[in-house]
Amino acid sequence: MPLISPKLDDLDFTTVETMLRERIPLVAPDWTDHNDSDPGITLIQLFAYLTEQVGYRLNRVPEKSYVEFLKLVGVRLNPAVAATTRIAFALAKPETALGSLIAAGSQITAKAPKAPVFETDAALDLLPAQIAALVTTRGELTDLNGPGESGPTAAGADPATWTAERYSLAWDGKTPKLKDMPTQPVPLFFKPSEASHTTLYVGLAFNRSLSAGFKGARASMHLQIDADEQPEADASVEVGAAALSIVNAFAGGAPLVEYAWFRPPGLGQAEGSWQVLPVIADETEAWTRSGIIRFDVPLKIDPIPQGSFADVEAGMPHPLVGTLKTPVDDTPPGVPISGWLRVRFAIPPRVALRSLSFNTVMASNLKTVTNERLGRGDGTPGQLLTLTQQNVAAGSLVLVSRDLANAIQPWSEVEDFDASTAADRHYVLDPEAGAVIFGDGLRGRPPVATELMIATRYRYGGGLAGEVATGAVSQPSGLPAAVSAAFNVTPARGGRDAETVEAAKARAPHEFRARGRAVTVADFIDEAVAAPGVRIARAAVVPLHRPYPVGNLIGGQPAPGIDLGVEIPGALSVIVVPDAPGPCPLPTTGELTAVAEHLDTLRLVTTEVHVTTPMYVRLHDVQIVLRAMPGYSQTMLRESVSGELSHRFHVLTGGPDGTGFAFGAGLHHADLVAAVMRVPGVDRVEDLTCLADGRTPDGADPALLWRIERRRTIRLTNCPKTDTDIDRLVLLPDEVPFIDPTTLTVSVVGAP
Repeated sequence: MPLISPKLDDLDFTTVETMLRERIPLVAPDWTDHNDSDPGITLIQLFAYLTEQVGYRLNRVPEKSYVEFLKLVGVRLNPAVAATTRIAFALAKPETALGSLIAAGSQITAKAPKAPVFETDAALDLLPAQIAALVTTRGELTDLNGPGESGPTAAGADPATWTAERYSLAWDGKTPKLKDMPTQPVPLFFKPSEASHTTLYVGLAFNRSLSAGFKGARASMHLQIDADEQPEADASVEVGAAALSIVNAFAGGAPLVEYAWFRPPGLGQAEGSWQVLPVIADETEAWTRSGIIRFDVPLKIDPIPQGSFADVEAGMPHPLVGTLKTPVDDTPPGVPISGWLRVRFAIPPRVALRSLSFNTVMASNLKTVTNERLGRGDGTPGQLLTLTQQNVAAGSLVLVSRDLANAIQPWSEVEDFDASTAADRHYVLDPEAGAVIFGDGLRGRPPVATELMIATRYRYGGGLAGEVATGAVSQPSGLPAAVSAAFNVTPARGGRDAETVEAAKARAPHEFRARGRAVTVADFIDEAVAAPGVRIARAAVVPLHRPYPVGNLIGGQPAPGIDLGVEIPGALSVIVVPDAPGPCPLPTTGELTAVAEHLDTLRLVTTEVHVTTPMYVRLHDVQIVLRAMPGYSQTMLRESVSGELSHRFHVLTGGPDGTGFAFGAGLHHADLVAAVMRVPGVDRVEDLTCLADGRTPDGADPALLWRIERRRTIRLTNCPKTDTDIDRLVLLPDEVPFIDPTTLTVSVVGAP
């Protein structure tokens, strides 16, 4: 028998009023006017109203008891979560700038309706350097002729075609502007003429003085690839998988990527040379993902002399000479670059760059408060002092006490006082309420009257309003004069509003069941949705199966999705759907990675977990013939029917309970008819057919990829007549449908 919460009082207004009216003939037989205008009836109605209010408050006692129980066992409301993004800083003239410091907490405001403010999470040593050009080549930058070649004329080739096959100026330092690159990414190795290119040359503009702060510095060059922040139709991330080393068994143990720098000719030397650049760390996996490349800047890095750029042939100068639009002081006029890095790939990555910068830092939608006085203690157990701000960022509060002799004592935050002694200066923080709770004198000592409690620093804020687009966080304040612009190279994401009481009550059973571990399917679903730094609206799990490798082919055709034909003991695939608009929301690689990193801290060591994208099945060319009730036009019904179908068969809003159409569920023709019949004004559905296949909706980006089974168009009808007709669609466990409203047709045949 299920546990049913008792209703302590069931007397509502109607019940009480009816009961009292029925007793009038028994207690007052001479009272014959029972109309609402009678003063006695008014008093009865007033009493019934007050009785209902008392019953309502009485029935809330179990809810209060539940909330008090949650407080007793330590369940608190989760605070708002701040959206985060990566900020890049551009220099006005890097060749004359000096190294400086951008302090932690520097503010950049976003261009958005509510203008959220972002603060840098850490201090940044600003290096006087930034990229000034990007060039891809088949061979050497300074001499485009390979061994045995002497130019296009000798080869009988078109000069433009011959040059394009060997050289491409991917970015000239000017178009797009550096601050616009995040929204206008620069493609590398994309053109057909670049198919044989294997080398990227990065031209730098920097202050060449040894005392400026770039030469000899330990530099962190951040690479931001556009695809990592774009929805992916076929992507997966293995939880806990080891990162790809830039050196592996490819080509007999050759490195996947080699870094070098140009050293100009020294005294008595005719030519300069390319020197190996030792890389301390490379998170980019051969430029296939965003990350940091860390290295020590050589002291002798300088420009390539203009005379080193060999002519293609007589009368045809090197194409780079004279083409760069951004002059750099104290450099050769024909090729105004302060120094060059060379990146040679075993497999050139086809990527679009949002940013390649030495000066980037993470920033959060938070504000900082310093030196806030909370008040003096009184020595009583369990004291509570309140900060002026709520939604305090985790780990940001620095609390101290100052006694009458001005001695400063630090206090430490703990999760609870179970391990605290009577002498420990410990406190528990309720971040959502901004409340600081102290011990009872036995476990954690409370502050006494001679101690003034001071929050020397904490950060607060967050919320959904902090999520803004790439390039929107662009209005800095209080930065060094050398900085000409600041801009975010990734969208600000991961913001969440503070948790409500109802949400906490729904979360509590999972907290006690999971206990910080993901073991069951329900655990993985709950934890995927709760992953920090991203907003995942829904998750599903397919146990005992892993996704196909990205780029998997069956019969020469791409075959994405989960491999349902092979069972892998201990493996499971977690499908995540982001909280994003559109008929078929898809996660980005960055979102998949964030969920994978979170699950890695919770899974059992024997569990192989993959985080992947949903597979969508498009229902299109929906043709409906219906009869309308009087007063409903065809235009009105078309919009209503389209909205109902799109809502009912959506991954986030569909299904019988409105929480999303189930993955792997059956879809019958009658389900579509029933959805149309729910629309006000529809009297009867005369006919309904639709097509189902794996094609992308017109204009949709990215293009969806499909299994072999979904490449054939089938017709969903109530009366199958051919082998391509079906009356029900059986979805695979990672599949969910969506309606393409642009191809929907509604015909009205008249009133009944």
